[in-house]
Amino acid sequence: MNLRNRLSLLVLAPTLLFAVSCSVSDSSSGGEKQVAVKMKLNTNSSTAAKQLSSSPTTQSVDSLTQIKLLVDELELESAMDEDSLDFEVNDFVVDLPLDGSEIELSTANVPAGVYDEFEMEIEHDDDTNVNDPDFINESGDDDGYSIVIKGVYNGEDFMYRSDEDFEIELEFNPPLEINDSSSPSIAINIDPTGWFKDSSGNDLDPTDSANWEQIEENIEKSFDVEEDHDDDDNGDDEDDDDDNDDSNNDDSNNDDD
Repeated sequence: MNLRNRLSLLVLAPTLLFAVSCSVSDSSSGGEKQVAVKMKLNTNSSTAAKQLSSSPTTQSVDSLTQIKLLVDELELESAMDEDSLDFEVNDFVVDLPLDGSEIELSTANVPAGVYDEFEMEIEHDDDTNVNDPDFINESGDDDGYSIVIKGVYNGEDFMYRSDEDFEIELEFNPPLEINDSSSPSIAINIDPTGWFKDSSGNDLDPTDSANWEQIEENIEKSFDVEEDHDDDDNGDDEDDDDDNDDSNNDDSNNDDD
């Protein structure tokens, strides 16, 4: 190779490197995607199996007739820096379906990126404006209630109410990634099967104030967060069907042979 060709390559190499770098950067930056936050009770098969077992460490969801939460704030935390994104929600009463159906809390346009934590505040403060009388403290001495649970205990109807401010921090594992090809929903799952049980599996009477602190701890630990993969699951099912069709075709071909 002569000197002129070598000089041409030296001039061209930085240009090619710059072009490749810009291409990678542009493909990873992306824009904003609409992301929904959903919530549901965890009534999958494994939880149902627990409820039907004779283990004393589980609380049957069937003994609960209503679960209501007063959601005040939802926040998504970036894994790359200290930035966070607030979803538009204010004094939102969530009346959770007991059959495990999802309820959508809010949606927001989320910038492309990686997010590793989701924070949720369930509380009733001085500025709360809610019309549901179940969340109002009749005495007027304190703030109202943040959680209302109705059910049956020892054959008697009860209503458990907490005035605790719940600041729940949930980590995504793996982190939530929003990009051009992925904008999953955020699914908050709640498992109520141990709310009214102590660490030894003994009943916690919801009408006894001595148990309320332990019940509040149980409630706070019952939250989990994950990506909502409904679309991915459907895609997997289609792939499985295709695989089955292919295998059936192979079998028919073998029969012909």
